[in-house]
Amino acid sequence: MRIQTSHRSYQYEDSRNPGLLIGITDERGVRFATWSYDDSGRAVSSQHSGGAGLTQIAYNADGSSSVTNELGKTTVYRYQQIDGVKRIIAIDGEPSPNCPASNSTYTYNDRGLVLTKTDAKGLVTNYDYNDRGFEISRTEASGTTLARTTTTEWDPNRFLPIKVIEPNRITVYSYDNQGRELSRQSTSR
Repeated sequence: MRIQTSHRSYQYEDSRNPGLLIGITDERGVRFATWSYDDSGRAVSSQHSGGAGLTQIAYNADGSSSVTNELGKTTVYRYQQIDGVKRIIAIDGEPSPNCPASNSTYTYNDRGLVLTKTDAKGLVTNYDYNDRGFEISRTEASGTTLARTTTTEWDPNRFLPIKVIEPNRITVYSYDNQGRELSRQSTSR
């Protein structure tokens, strides 16, 4: 099936997965993006014209997935079910000549909110949340002399920050009754 627009056409021609987009053809009739899927409807590749930006995804028997980018670097994503949602708990990606290491690990609370993230250099970021699940504190490089904490105060009734305190500045926000930002004032610390 093809859907024509005045500028582009979108292809949904995979008989196994007729609702999934498999290609986009531009105004000149040139196919510039292509996706493919496995029998379960999971994406297994994405690329632009001529193979540019080729990304391939493999779904491993242990439940992890491996993503290989156009430069040949493979990154493995490991997951855990937390509160009924599949969450990333580790990213394993060794450095290559063209790509830096992308190793990270994550821990979560029982609500599925990130508590810690450890990056490829071993630096830990700690997160804290209010009862509504909004981030109220983030400390990067926790436990080191490089530690940086950002705190956020939230509107008591809406998902809108009213004050953000960063290491070098404080920003205060105000909103109208519809939640549209009226002002933003930043001062250096």
